[in-house]
Amino acid sequence: MKVETLRVLWLNWRCIRHPRAGGAEVYTHEIARRLAAKGHEVVLVTSRPRRLPAREDVDGYTIVRRGGSLTVYPMAAVTYSMLKRSGFKPDLVVDEVNTIPFMTPLYAREPIVMLIHQLCRDCWGPAVHPLLSRPGWALERLLHKVYIRAARRGRVRLVVTVSESTREDLEELGYPSSIIEIIYNGIDPSRYPEEVCRAPKEKLIAYVGRISRYKRLEDLLRAWSIVESSDPEARLIVAGRPDPGYLARLRRLASALGLSRASLLGEVGEREKHEILARAAALVYTSQREGWGRTVIEAGACYTPSIAYRVPGLRDAVVDGVTGILVEPGDIEGLAQAILSLLSDLGLAYRMGAAARSRAMGFTWDESARRFLRSVLGALY
Repeated sequence: MKVETLRVLWLNWRCIRHPRAGGAEVYTHEIARRLAAKGHEVVLVTSRPRRLPAREDVDGYTIVRRGGSLTVYPMAAVTYSMLKRSGFKPDLVVDEVNTIPFMTPLYAREPIVMLIHQLCRDCWGPAVHPLLSRPGWALERLLHKVYIRAARRGRVRLVVTVSESTREDLEELGYPSSIIEIIYNGIDPSRYPEEVCRAPKEKLIAYVGRISRYKRLEDLLRAWSIVESSDPEARLIVAGRPDPGYLARLRRLASALGLSRASLLGEVGEREKHEILARAAALVYTSQREGWGRTVIEAGACYTPSIAYRVPGLRDAVVDGVTGILVEPGDIEGLAQAILSLLSDLGLAYRMGAAARSRAMGFTWDESARRFLRSVLGALY
């Protein structure tokens, strides 16, 4: 069946212009704007931070903002009804789950497509509070039961996720495997030109990404204390948007460890991020888990391999021994030795970086958007 114009109502807790937008919001934006460019109508319902308008058009799709970080969920149901009364008749609802779902099976009448980057699961303790680890995961499972029942009744037509690891988690929860599709994060290759990304490698290690507790950057600093004592030329840069108080906590730890060649920065611009990654011998990622590890692919586009924990998401993004090195989570000595192995052999870093670049260029937002649209149409018709 040929569809001239698809009307998509998309629900996500944040938009690309939110001051705390992350990888999920980049994914939403890149897919939504490409759907809009194909002539499809996309309305994104999201929260409204200060100084952002209640409604605006961004790159061809419409953003409607209602509520705060928690009230966005009940306000989404209200906004759904308001939009329908105003004449917007969606063909489907995309329910993007960032730990808390929008519970669309309870009120939406249209087919539902879920977008789930990762389950919080064992991140409840590090991300929120250690005492919330078990009850948080229990609540998360309970909320998903609503969707699993809806999937078995045909209300949820498609579940999109971004890695094999998350697919396995969803199947374990009870989602029918037949409706789960993996559609990877991507990059825009034009933003990674050779003249910027093929830079001479330095004795530099980088972490670039969200600076938050579940990234376990304390592990990186402890490993770095071993690296500093072994290699007098090695330098570390940690850059990204910090969660309140966490960057100060890392700086106190760096001081207590006596680190002299670790620069803990805040957020950097896109070009500076690419320049840091291109000069680095490796990106290091010590997260508890990731949906996919988009920064690993961005580093790869900059000819930079990654050293990462062997955890969901990161073990999908890094090809161990080819585009980087995987280390068992919590193995500080192993992490330090992996870093030293690349710092002491920049030729190996170049070879792994070239393989990482080749792989990264295969993940494009254009292809992700094509697969998303094809999967949606297949689920609907």
